Formats: sequence, structure tokens, C-alpha cells
Amino acid sequence: MMTPSTVINANAVARTKALSLYRQLMRGSKKMPTTDRKEFVRFKTRTEFRENMHLTDPEKIDFHLRLAEFNLDTVLAQAEHLSTLFADPRYHKT
Repeated sequence: MMTPSTVINANAVARTKALSLYRQLMRGSKKMPTTDRKEFVRFKTRTEFRENMHLTDPEKIDFHLRLAEFNLDTVLAQAEHLSTLFADPRYHKT
């Protein structure tokens, strides 16, 4: 059984993790090669975090933190791939 101090500590850890992921996603958006993609990542990040900031169920919090980690990996991979693709002069020849 979780004591009140354990719950408070778990909430503090989850909050710290959420803020860290939020910052990383916002920084990751800057790596996107186009303004539209940067703005989409920022909008989606803000929206998701605002919608879930009042969660209290530890299982739901854990799920959304794992989802944010997955989204961060996706943003970084897409940014790298698209930047490489857009830098290739052959991409712009149509």
C-alpha cells in the first residue's frame, strides 16, 4: 500500500519526467526542416500535455509518459530523416 509520502514522491517524479519530456519535445520541434512541421509538433505537444495535466491515476500517468517518450523518439527520427531528404538536391527536382 502506498503511503501519502510515497504518493507525493511518485507525483513529483512523474511531474519532473513530464516537464523534461515536454522540453525535449519542444526542442525536438526545432529540428524539423519546415515551419509547418515545427508548428505541428509544438501544437500537438502543447495540446496533449494540457489535456493530460490533471491526471491522477498512476497507471494513466505512466501510460502517457511512455507515449510521450515514444513521440519524442518519433519526432527526432522524422526530423533527421526529413532534414536529410530535403537537403538532397535530387529531392527538389520534379
